[in-house]
Amino acid sequence: MVHGPCGTINSPCMRDGQCCKSFPKQFKDDTEENVNGYSNHRRRATELVQVGKYSIDNRWVVPYNPWLLKKFNAHINFEVCASVKSVKYLYKYVYKGHDAASVKIQKEGALDHDEILSFVESRYVSVPEAMWRLNEFNL
Repeated sequence: MVHGPCGTINSPCMRDGQCCKSFPKQFKDDTEENVNGYSNHRRRATELVQVGKYSIDNRWVVPYNPWLLKKFNAHINFEVCASVKSVKYLYKYVYKGHDAASVKIQKEGALDHDEILSFVESRYVSVPEAMWRLNEFNL
């Protein structure tokens, strides 16, 4: 799980001549939290390793959790975020409510326009959710 190397060769992450993911990271002795609540992980100074035609060190390693990598057998970028913004981001969908649709009901040739009666807010229930509710499983 190595990022980059950034530059003209790996242009997707480059914005205004710098990596938008802030790589290479700085070497640090301790993990610290920055102003936004994200952690700046400890990065030990390591020797350069030759990967293909590039020389990389610990500054290019993406934060990871070995247990999660083994459990899900996937690439997982693992970072701790502990700000109010992150809590709002994580729970915004919980408080958003169910999917909804607006339906307009109108008689042909009718000239009266009553906005309150014209629109009925209805809820969309997908097939898996309908089966879950029909079988009376706990939500």
